[in-house]
Amino acid sequence: MSTENGNEIAERLASVRARLEATLQDPASAVSGALTGLETDVARICAAIPSLPAKEAHALAPDMKHVIGLLELLSEAISEKAAAEQPPGADSAAKRRQAAAAYGAGRKRGS
Repeated sequence: MSTENGNEIAERLASVRARLEATLQDPASAVSGALTGLETDVARICAAIPSLPAKEAHALAPDMKHVIGLLELLSEAISEKAAAEQPPGADSAAKRRQAAAAYGAGRKRGS
């Protein structure tokens, strides 16, 4: 396995960053495969950084922090989208069942 230099890792990191930023613009694209291979790319970056000279590795820290922030934002956006796409009656149906169970329990005690 060849060792990547700091510039190659920085380019790979910039590519991951661009993909994440584009996906944040359209979170639905995450489902359609826009992030295919992202986990592998991030793993390769993380595995390569320790082999860099300290100065080069530290120079990548701000970009790594930015990518982590983008991953957090994307996670939130995907969660919100999934919650918004739930069937409208899903939550209210559960509440109706709970209310019916509570009402039924109350009626049995009062009989």
